[in-house]
Amino acid sequence: MNVRGAVGCVMAAAAVVSTLGCSDGGTSRAAAVAIHDPALDALTARVEPGWWRGQGAETVEVWVCRVPADSTAPAYGGLEWRAELDPVRLTDELAPAGDYFATLSNGVYRPFFAAGGVVDLAATDGPEQCVEAALAASTTAADVVLAIADAEQAEGQPGGLGNGGDCPAAPPCPATQSRRYAYVGASDFHPEWGDRPPLDLVEHELGHTLGLVHSGYDPTAPQPYTSALDVMSNSAAPRDTQPDRRDAPGTLAIQRVIAGWLDLASLAVVPSGGATVALSPSAGTDGVRGLVLPVDDLSFLTVELLPAAGLDAHLPHGGGVAVHLVALGDDGIRIDPLAGVPADTLLTEGGMWNGFGWSVTVDARWRVTVAQAGA
Repeated sequence: MNVRGAVGCVMAAAAVVSTLGCSDGGTSRAAAVAIHDPALDALTARVEPGWWRGQGAETVEVWVCRVPADSTAPAYGGLEWRAELDPVRLTDELAPAGDYFATLSNGVYRPFFAAGGVVDLAATDGPEQCVEAALAASTTAADVVLAIADAEQAEGQPGGLGNGGDCPAAPPCPATQSRRYAYVGASDFHPEWGDRPPLDLVEHELGHTLGLVHSGYDPTAPQPYTSALDVMSNSAAPRDTQPDRRDAPGTLAIQRVIAGWLDLASLAVVPSGGATVALSPSAGTDGVRGLVLPVDDLSFLTVELLPAAGLDAHLPHGGGVAVHLVALGDDGIRIDPLAGVPADTLLTEGGMWNGFGWSVTVDARWRVTVAQAGA
């Protein structure tokens, strides 16, 4: 898959940019002029070294951490209940998460779960020690280690952890070297869930093992993860309206870029003269799957279509168009929703949004007109 292709489906001159699209089978790309956005180029350069992750099949080795009854670790808060977790049985319960990622990546990536074993923690050990013990015990066949404690996380404690790691030599490399791991507590494996535990938190933490970053995160909010649009925000959002759902929402076009799952030719950088674009779903495989609106050398806006279908079937009013601000900083990549949080503010036909020097208007059949504000 060519994930570093030139940005396509966009004309350079405002006089001729009235409609963009690839509905003609992509022939317009040959005549298109590639317009590069410096912030998008900088983001791509930053994430490209991690594209060895999340390609093809990977083995996620499952380890259970036994938390002693006399645990004093703050993460477990003195809670007494312990889940009866078996790594072999867990691989069966986790299997749908493999299907989830295959769908999320349009078949580019699928994790397979293999039983690791059980490690015993000391009374003072918390999640970090659980992860360290699981990594130390893992086999060289493990691309990723998933550590699951048999104790619940205490109220106010993070529900999980995830790390994308790095290969000190030529990738790929086993988890013992890369330190790619995910960790969750036992809450989602409580007997009340039966044989269909919710897997959205596991999917969220596994997203971190692929280099995906949080979106819609507000540490000052009662629920810090504010967005129902992305597995890397409120991963449990689908259950709010579809109680039988066990998986997470889909994800955003920019997260697919970060993971190496989206050909950059599927994005269109809008020139200063604006454009009218027939958007295709960002979760799809054809057409213009997202717009990039330049802001400055370290940030840009994304505009994408998220219909209420597939992993996004929980979205209200048939879904709609989302707008996000993507900003690069010394501490990482920040993705802030501007239209679409809450989900009923997704832009539908007749909807308009203005900000950062741009205006976005949605017309029938998901045609989006973008112009510089005041133009």
